[in-house]
Amino acid sequence: MMVPFAYFTKFIFYYFVLINGSCRWEELPPMSIIQMDCIGLTYKGRFHVLSDQVGLPEQNKSEVFSPLDRTWNTVEDLWPFSRAMQFAVTVVGNDRVYTVVDWGESSIKTREADEGEWYNVGSVPPVVLHGHSRPLEAFGHGFAALGRELYIVGGKVLKWDESGAGRFDIVKLDMVRVCDPTIVPFKWRETKPMCGLARGAVLGCASMEE
Repeated sequence: MMVPFAYFTKFIFYYFVLINGSCRWEELPPMSIIQMDCIGLTYKGRFHVLSDQVGLPEQNKSEVFSPLDRTWNTVEDLWPFSRAMQFAVTVVGNDRVYTVVDWGESSIKTREADEGEWYNVGSVPPVVLHGHSRPLEAFGHGFAALGRELYIVGGKVLKWDESGAGRFDIVKLDMVRVCDPTIVPFKWRETKPMCGLARGAVLGCASMEE
């Protein structure tokens, strides 16, 4: 698992499990360009880092790391991700990219090929709270892939006062929902919740398989 180290960064750290079962972080060679608010993911055997800046032409290049020769290459931002959908992005099966658009619709999009158009394949289901009469739209949740499945982790909802007074409470969620994106329409199910007292907004989400 590789992640960018900070909002302004040239450094990437790699997390791996040793044969004896111990784990450690290792620093990779630095990128040639300092990235800002960057997003990182593994795609087709290489690690891509994209600066998440909408509308800034000087920030339209990606950094791509090849683990075979441990070098970075700067490429034009032509890989399959749209900055206009800048909430979260994840990869299933090394080559299928999914993104969730958290603009009041929580729709999940994918595309057939590197040059294809993004299209909707499903949505994040609303949350039903005990004692509240209507389903609520979640936001601020984590989004990740593990194996062949997509995971929605935590998040928050606005629980409106049903008296009509315009008041609301912010409810932090610890639920984790999962689906197989190859089955359409999506069939979401709940799995084990977040650990301990963890709940609420998730800034970043990653997964690792041994």
